[in-house]
Amino acid sequence: MAADQLLDGECQIWWARPDQVPDDVLASAVPESEQRRAGRYRQRVDRQRSLTGAWLLRAAVAAQTGERPYEVLLDRTCTDCGQQHGRPRLPAGSGIEVSVSHAGERVAVALTRLGEVGVDVEHTPLIGHFDHELAENTLSANELSALDASENPGVDFQRLWVRKEALLKATGHGLRMPMSRIEVSPADQPPMLVAWPLDIPVDQVRMAMLEPGPRHHAAVAVLTAAALRVRELDAGLLL
Repeated sequence: MAADQLLDGECQIWWARPDQVPDDVLASAVPESEQRRAGRYRQRVDRQRSLTGAWLLRAAVAAQTGERPYEVLLDRTCTDCGQQHGRPRLPAGSGIEVSVSHAGERVAVALTRLGEVGVDVEHTPLIGHFDHELAENTLSANELSALDASENPGVDFQRLWVRKEALLKATGHGLRMPMSRIEVSPADQPPMLVAWPLDIPVDQVRMAMLEPGPRHHAAVAVLTAAALRVRELDAGLLL
């Protein structure tokens, strides 16, 4: 059995660095439309993160389907405006749900057959301040109360943020739904959805914190009632 085979009941998380993939590999696998979109970023590292995410998504899927990365078809049609900037989806019938995120020195891709999936990674600057106003706009009353009592509110806030962002990616709402309408378990406890305004019962959602490395926080959410098993893999296996 190949090390990169997606197992039943599993969610794979693939990790890459923005500088990990050679330029010629990126150019051969990423469609021109996505290369142009990445080219709109002013900073080179932002362009590299975008291109690496596009490659990693195709390479991880290709490892399951037997295709070559450039042959993998993705639909990014936005359900609101019809433009190609929405959540990535594979053709109907593939049975695989995907999500991609990148920040700082990490690029993440999630693959699973369990249900719709969302992954989020965020970077913690070496020097920064805790934005309490942002917390007030994104946390529930219970979450904010717990954060006010925290000894490390900046870290706890990021742990809550990535959980909520992953949830909103899984549902496809993105930031169109206020994060304050979602309540998750405390930052120092295993991630769990406590309450939200959607018709999906909270016991039909599974979450996990990930291990992106120092100065990063990450989480994954899957819309499923099944037990969630997460396996984290390095993109070097796909090169």
